[in-house]
Amino acid sequence: MFFKKKEYEGINGDANVFMESSICTGEKIIGFRDEKSGTLRQAVVVRAQSDIDAFYRTHKLKNTKKFKV
Repeated sequence: MFFKKKEYEGINGDANVFMESSICTGEKIIGFRDEKSGTLRQAVVVRAQSDIDAFYRTHKLKNTKKFKV
């Protein structure tokens, strides 16, 4: 019943972290960009700065890009 998080190939830290925003709703998501397909993996909805900080803490990364909501 408990699942281990799947690690994706090509994720090499903060270099692959990107934030996207929806044109229609303005909803923002943050995740790891897959270099081959260009899609976001392990994407998380961002509603506040605390969501970005939690994403970086969860993946044990340092926020060097300084994303803002």
